[in-house]
Amino acid sequence: MELQSILEFLPILLAIWFIVIFTKINGLVERVSNLEKKISSEKFDDNKIPIQVPNVNTSSVVVEPLANLNTSIIQEKTYLIPAENKFISWLKDDWILKLGGLLLIIGFGWLTTYAFMNNWIGPVGRITFGILVGVIILCLGSWRIKTYINQGGIFLVLGSTIILLTVFAGHEMYQLFTPITALLIMFLGIVFVSIMSIKYNTFAVALSSLFLSAFVPLLTGIYVNDFSLLSYLLVIILGAVWIISIKRDWGKLLFSTFMVVALYYLPFLLDSSIYQSEKYLIVFAYIFTGIFFITSAIHIFKSRTENIKTFLSVSALNGIFVLMWIVLFVSKEWRSLSIFIWMIAFLVSAVILFKATKIKEYLYVYAGLAVVMLGTIAAIELDGSSLTIAYILEAGIVPVIIYMTTKDFKATVVSTFLLLIPGILSFYNLLKYFSSKDVFNEDFFVIFLMTVVLLFIGMIIKNIILNIGNKSNTGNFFVIIGSLYLYVILWAVLHIGIEDSVVATTSSMIIFTIIGLVKYFYGISIGSKILRNYGAFFLGFVVLRLITIDIWQMEMGARIVILFLIGILLISTAFIGKKIKSGFVV
Repeated sequence: MELQSILEFLPILLAIWFIVIFTKINGLVERVSNLEKKISSEKFDDNKIPIQVPNVNTSSVVVEPLANLNTSIIQEKTYLIPAENKFISWLKDDWILKLGGLLLIIGFGWLTTYAFMNNWIGPVGRITFGILVGVIILCLGSWRIKTYINQGGIFLVLGSTIILLTVFAGHEMYQLFTPITALLIMFLGIVFVSIMSIKYNTFAVALSSLFLSAFVPLLTGIYVNDFSLLSYLLVIILGAVWIISIKRDWGKLLFSTFMVVALYYLPFLLDSSIYQSEKYLIVFAYIFTGIFFITSAIHIFKSRTENIKTFLSVSALNGIFVLMWIVLFVSKEWRSLSIFIWMIAFLVSAVILFKATKIKEYLYVYAGLAVVMLGTIAAIELDGSSLTIAYILEAGIVPVIIYMTTKDFKATVVSTFLLLIPGILSFYNLLKYFSSKDVFNEDFFVIFLMTVVLLFIGMIIKNIILNIGNKSNTGNFFVIIGSLYLYVILWAVLHIGIEDSVVATTSSMIIFTIIGLVKYFYGISIGSKILRNYGAFFLGFVVLRLITIDIWQMEMGARIVILFLIGILLISTAFIGKKIKSGFVV
């Protein structure tokens, strides 16, 4: 009874799907119509105009009279955006054909359901009739597409849909087909549609064929066998790769194929503990990743500036995909080695593609994936301070490598955001270090290394800015952050090394006051607003902390001593200020 209820609503759902899928296909007619109007509005000396079809050898272009020009086969790439609502415009063009196709799908679905429920004819006859109708409509589409691409595409996908629906019913209700047989019949119809889409350069039909093939496992119930499902997905991927190898500007088809595969893999990811013993899952994941990886790399190299975003998106998602599968399904002893192999593959491809194309986006995406994989290896093999140290070194080396490779200042600055990860992790070491009793330990080394890397990156960026004449303050920012780390280390070292906390605090405050004064007046002397403000801020911080926190934790004698010392240091600046104004300090 549940299956009958599903079949009753299936035609309506199929009709809705039919409208959505063909919205894009049928928009071609509207654009062609607008193009024809624009051409007709121009004045020509004679009745002949040259029409050049993109992606076609121009030697094969025929000059025909405007009156005889078949505008339905123009594959223009300049889309004219209509002012009115796109859906309303879509309904206007060939609306009779669309209405008829919609009614035909709904009618056929209900006819099939009614015939099954009332036993009009035998099971074999019902299924044969459905497949025959689908084949006839496919033939009609293949004939019509020769003259009218839009209409032919509608009939092709309509015929494929009817075949899918019929085979589904035959498999589910009468078990007339095994899952493999049902899959093969459906796939043959889809392959036919794909071939026609290539022949007549209709991407929307190819995309519809992909979506239809994606529904096949669901309609046949083949998804109960994971190995068969993954084998079928491999066939879909190879089919998409074959189409793209012929139609290089159809990169979005590869992206759509990846998304279909990812959606089918999602249940495995959600219940990874159930499938971890199934070794073939990771084998298929490697095969899929390899195909997408090689296909994207080849088309990136060939396309150069075409379809860049599409193929780069596939590459990025593909790298994340294989990384997730390795982490979830590969045993721990082989996990790091597996990630390392893929990391090298992406890194080598990044260098080769960049040298071949000189397009930096390829380097950023592939090298970025390699960096993520390296960080994952560190997280697997290391923990605690060792992991933080590894991240610090990685984040410090990457910006240098990027600038040495690309000479791109913006990309170098963006790559410094990697320092956020070890920066956050290092706070844990800071908290531990304050409570430790030893001056030199692993926490000290982590904080000190973070300080050195920040200062190093800051000086590198300042040097780059000086060479290119940029006015960015990015270098100063990293130097300031690094110096703050240094001051924290100084405070901690003094309080760990000196047993008397009052003496340690007094010493720290005097040193910080001297540092603030030096920065402030040196900034004035060289005309550096950044140094001057940095020194002033530092002095303000020292005084504010002194009068709000530290001084109240001291005895009266200690309070008097530290106030006098800090006060004398600040008052002495009056003489320094006069020298600067008089020109004695340069």
